[in-house]
Amino acid sequence: MFETDQYEANLHTEAPARPASPYSPVDAVAEMSFLVWGEHCTECAAPECYQTCDLYRPRPDTRCRRFKFGIYRNTEFPCLRGYGAEVVFRQWGVLAAAGNTAMAPRSKVARHERLASVFGRCLSAIGPLIARITRDERWQYPVFGLSRRVSTWLHRRNRGKSKPDAFLLEVYNPGNERVRMQLGMDYAPEARRGSPDMVQILPRFRTTVEFAPGYSRHEFDRRLFESFTETALPFNVALTPEGDATARLVFLTADFVRYKAKKPSSTPRLPGIKCVVWDLDNTMWDGILVEDDEVRLKPQMKRILQALDERGILCSIASKNSHEAAWRRLEEMGIADYFLVPQINWSPKSENIRTIARRLNIGLDTFAFVDDNPFELSEVGTALPEVACINANDTDGLLGGQRLQGSQTADAKSRRRYYQEAITREDTEKAFGDDYLKFLEHCDIRIEIRGCREEDFDRAAELVQRTNQLNFSGHKYDRDQLRAILDDQTIDKYVLDCSDRFGAYGLIGFGMVGRAEDAVEVRDLMLSCRVQGKLVEQAFFNHLETHHNSGNARRLRVKFTETKRNQPARQVLEASGFQKLETEGGYVRDMQQGHYMAEVVRVKCTACSQVTAGAVG
Repeated sequence: MFETDQYEANLHTEAPARPASPYSPVDAVAEMSFLVWGEHCTECAAPECYQTCDLYRPRPDTRCRRFKFGIYRNTEFPCLRGYGAEVVFRQWGVLAAAGNTAMAPRSKVARHERLASVFGRCLSAIGPLIARITRDERWQYPVFGLSRRVSTWLHRRNRGKSKPDAFLLEVYNPGNERVRMQLGMDYAPEARRGSPDMVQILPRFRTTVEFAPGYSRHEFDRRLFESFTETALPFNVALTPEGDATARLVFLTADFVRYKAKKPSSTPRLPGIKCVVWDLDNTMWDGILVEDDEVRLKPQMKRILQALDERGILCSIASKNSHEAAWRRLEEMGIADYFLVPQINWSPKSENIRTIARRLNIGLDTFAFVDDNPFELSEVGTALPEVACINANDTDGLLGGQRLQGSQTADAKSRRRYYQEAITREDTEKAFGDDYLKFLEHCDIRIEIRGCREEDFDRAAELVQRTNQLNFSGHKYDRDQLRAILDDQTIDKYVLDCSDRFGAYGLIGFGMVGRAEDAVEVRDLMLSCRVQGKLVEQAFFNHLETHHNSGNARRLRVKFTETKRNQPARQVLEASGFQKLETEGGYVRDMQQGHYMAEVVRVKCTACSQVTAGAVG
């Protein structure tokens, strides 16, 4: 369900969206989970930020309005619930829900949603009265807290007993431009307490989804987020416009679902192929690699691989070869990216196909195996009779096969990418273990430092008014104070833009830097909690020492004032070699000591035209 009770019609000044053309929403859903989607902020520090942020706009329940008019129940859009949730994101708005993978019949979930809506309106009506009596501000928005607790309780109670088939996302984009958003699932803060830092950095699932104009359907197999289906730990699901963008979308379905079982027919129909496993020698290419390094890709293969990829059919390899030599040749041919978890070794091919099926979590009855060697086809066919075995001489008609038509949905072309990202996450966690620096290096974190421009003003205002945990000075500034700071020519003002291999974060930092005779002074630094633990602050400090030093300074000094919530900022300074100044206040470190331990954060600075490797302290 969607949090439509906080909709404000007076703010909805434009005409509601309407579908420009007919579409066919998914109807084959038997079970779904109870989720409550509401509006959130990427920099939420409630309720303190309500007093310090002049971007705060109260909803009827006093929480911050991050969507233009809330969530509008638009009945013009047919879908599972009978209405679409129309949202116009303001900057830094997020559509989020407490996760729950407990499955229940679709009709039962619908009844619960109707009851929750009625109960929620009653609770919202009496909540402010209870808040005045108890002086507990949380009663101003009781539905928000209660809905999260109910979803979390259902998920915990389920403990992996019932599992969804997929997370289904149906969206209508009424605009003319494509909209990119990040879909993320991550453990809630209460589940991460006491866990290693890496758990807080690496999301269990995050990918970029692109919504073309009109209707689009995106289906994420359970395999991609199965860590949540196997545990009772609380987690969150969020949809965030990429970077700091705004967007107008109508959400039709955003649910964990289980599909209806297909009715048996008198003529059993085999399931569609989800993965094609290829041999290499005389199948993918002409020739045998161990005899001829100059094997050539068969003329039709690139076309076949591309067509399967566009249909959402995955590809892998089971080949008896040297992995290093074969993979190098595939890269030279420009087709290596098509293959997931390739098994290039001297083991029986049936064992390798089992390994591929286990890694992808796909049933063997949805596999096809292509080889030119009758012995290998017989070995696989005997050991794995459920796998469709295809002679390489028959590949010309492969794309016309009934079981190889795949999907024509909008997300079919992205399915390989979703699986690649999931495999990368798993391999990363296994490979790096407790080697946190290696993990960060793998993340390919990049920050751009530049002078604060007029178009950055609103985002800088957001950061200086809402940042708490990584607010080094502890100060908050209103817009007039910030304007005066930006006009002060004696201070350098910087903004930081961050991205990594998992996506773009947009502007995540604002800093003010001055110079004394003996020191470079960081007078203020505010960083978004989205980059906490990524060592962005250490990279910024190191870059200042290297490229923003006039030559006379020997120390880097950071102004620090302790507050109730900025303990993480103090910990960053202490871990980065800074010493507390008892008399002057703040922290300082000598520049000559050298603070580079590993090149893990790439820094591009347009203010000084330098690209360097940031360091960790």
